[in-house]
Amino acid sequence: MPSYELLFVCISAIVVVFFLLAMLALVMRLIMAVFPEKILQSDSAYVAAIASVMSTLFPGTKITKVEEIK
Repeated sequence: MPSYELLFVCISAIVVVFFLLAMLALVMRLIMAVFPEKILQSDSAYVAAIASVMSTLFPGTKITKVEEIK
């Protein structure tokens, strides 16, 4: 008779890992629900830093609008 102990250990390990990942996903969802992302206004310091870098990389450029691509 063949021994199926190794097969049972592998299957149980897969089930346990799947369960732990599912629990971590639920905890992450709970944390995201409790602490929602703050919508940031464009800060003048960020715009100045971006304009400074862009003018260094590409002389003569003028930054008119900075926005996040979603």
